[in-house]
Amino acid sequence: MMSATSIARIEASPVWAARRVEIFDLPEGRVLVKGQRAQRSPWPHRILNWFARLAGVPYLKAVPVHGGARSQTIELQRLQALAQAGLPVPKVLHVAERYFVMSYLGPTDLAVTLREQGLRAFGLWSAALEQLLEVHARGQYLSQCFARNMIVSQKFDGLIDFEDDPLEVMSLVEAQSRDWLIFLQSSLWNLGAPPAVLDRALRDVLRRESPAVRATLRHAARRLAWLRWLPGNRRVWGKDFVSLQAVADALYRHHLPGATGASHGDT
Repeated sequence: MMSATSIARIEASPVWAARRVEIFDLPEGRVLVKGQRAQRSPWPHRILNWFARLAGVPYLKAVPVHGGARSQTIELQRLQALAQAGLPVPKVLHVAERYFVMSYLGPTDLAVTLREQGLRAFGLWSAALEQLLEVHARGQYLSQCFARNMIVSQKFDGLIDFEDDPLEVMSLVEAQSRDWLIFLQSSLWNLGAPPAVLDRALRDVLRRESPAVRATLRHAARRLAWLRWLPGNRRVWGKDFVSLQAVADALYRHHLPGATGASHGDT
């Protein structure tokens, strides 16, 4: 519960209204205020959906980010569901018409840490794998499962950003599989792990995933394998594409016939 004085201070600030987010140090502690997002252009979604259809991986299609009050409602619902499942997400402290207030998890995300430390952050990257596995074991999913939405310090501190809900356009198994693809796509390039190290880590964690998710990832390995043969040039394709190539290569190796931990019974 926040005091009337703290709420008045928040509402008097022009910063969060202009920039969407603002951090306050209040008697209740350090908090983050998040204003509502304007509706986004549909064009990036159309491009991603076109690629998902072309590649035959429907679980990579875009999830609508509605903006405004609808996105705020979705985020509040997702935060509540994840918190009730015992997962590390910010605590919601106050809800208003144009914004809400939540506890502040920290300033550093996994994406920044990987860019700065590379393989020296392997322990934090591995902790993120374990956290994602735990999210799924508790029947949940993340959607915006990018490394930038994982807050870390010397340990894994928590998960943020839940303005969309994949279950609007896909099944739970597809949403959980999408989590793995998005996380790997957003982290492998900067991690820079040798193939043997990466393969061992993925083998250890994915063998503990549900059979249905493993089957979907096996499908993704087959459908995305062709990306491995394209030149991995960031200047030509861009970082996002070559990062997806790294995911395709890792999944392909993981599902090679005879590979330890591969799910041969998956379809």
